[in-house]
Amino acid sequence: MLKFLLKQAAMWVLVMTLFLALLFLPRDIIYQEGRAVKFLGAKYEYSLEKHIDQFQEFITYIKENKGLGDVMEGHSRVESIMHTFIKSMKIAIPALFIGLFVGVAKGVLDYRIRNKKTNIFGETLTRFFLSIPDLFLIIMIQIGVMTAYSWGLLPYMRVYGSDTMSTTILGIIYLSIYPVFYIANITFLSIRDEQAMDYIKTAFSKGTSSLRVLYTHVLKNCYPKILSHTNTITLYTLSNLFIVEFLTNYRGAAYFFYQSVASPFIFAVGQEQYPINIYSAAGYIFLFTSVIFLSKISQPDWKKPAVSA
Repeated sequence: MLKFLLKQAAMWVLVMTLFLALLFLPRDIIYQEGRAVKFLGAKYEYSLEKHIDQFQEFITYIKENKGLGDVMEGHSRVESIMHTFIKSMKIAIPALFIGLFVGVAKGVLDYRIRNKKTNIFGETLTRFFLSIPDLFLIIMIQIGVMTAYSWGLLPYMRVYGSDTMSTTILGIIYLSIYPVFYIANITFLSIRDEQAMDYIKTAFSKGTSSLRVLYTHVLKNCYPKILSHTNTITLYTLSNLFIVEFLTNYRGAAYFFYQSVASPFIFAVGQEQYPINIYSAAGYIFLFTSVIFLSKISQPDWKKPAVSA
């Protein structure tokens, strides 16, 4: 266990270093000018010395300010980052739990109705949603909510913005769509593979009902395979968080991280670099990679599942 933790901690440090190396890339631009200061072109020249200087300046800044400094007088940057991060986790964590538990339930349903006419609501529906881009689903849900309100079927709900119950609930729904159907597909395939095992045939030969075999024996041995995918859905949820927050204007950590590293819409000839907020971006990188690290180390060793008899 200690070896596993040390290995994952080393990976986390390596990933953090790589992300910071990208963040601290020198952004000095050499502009080519013509007559009357006419812009002709621009080129980028990398400098290892300046790259190292960026790291040193960052470390010096942290030491001098005992942290990431202030966003304004009396307002700590760390507190601001944590506030937006907690706001993002309010939709990300529920989405992960919904994806896991509802996904398992959907996978069991898919397996139970696999040979019935209602299979269209089972595996067929699961594969359909796995093939549809999330962006399309989010837009369709927003249109559906607004249409239902105009028909008097739903109360007024904000679909764009932040700090309201409706946008939080919709954010959870958006983030949980893919995890639900991803886990449902994994659950379905895991149950199907287990059905060919000898212990299942033995259980049936003893007169055990199919439901009891499914819930008592099969699912018990499927959990290791299912739970081994929690890190995958965590990674997907965090990456999709950027899309959801940017598209819905939900002012969470992903939204402000994007704002801190986004390229400017305009530039001026002679401008030395694209100004980005490297201190806020570094704070967000630390938090997001920490979530991935915690997700990874929270998984027990699922390599040796128990076998029910």
